[in-house]
Amino acid sequence: MPRPPAPHNAISPVHVLAVVRGLIEEARDPLHADRYRYLKSLFGADLHEAAALRCGLVEQSDGDLRATPTGADLYERHLRWLPNVPANYWHEKPNPHLTEAVAEIERLYDQAADTSTL
Repeated sequence: MPRPPAPHNAISPVHVLAVVRGLIEEARDPLHADRYRYLKSLFGADLHEAAALRCGLVEQSDGDLRATPTGADLYERHLRWLPNVPANYWHEKPNPHLTEAVAEIERLYDQAADTSTL
């Protein structure tokens, strides 16, 4: 049975971004990339994958996840410009790509919540 969506304040937009970035980079180089490389821990990874699904950034495909065109667009505009360190450290230096990507995640998540209550 699928888990009910987490409230907006229970997810970390930065970790949703980390999931999307990891999936895209793994798809591009499956032998050398790890989809979880930007997460310091797998604790909560399923919650953030579910949030990425809810936002329309990833989709189920053959029992696995893959990025949607929306997720790939977000990657090209913002995620590829983030440091190659775990997402917990992306805030260490100001980065307009991170600020804009986080705002986009918050907007998408809130929109998904609004449409699911109709």
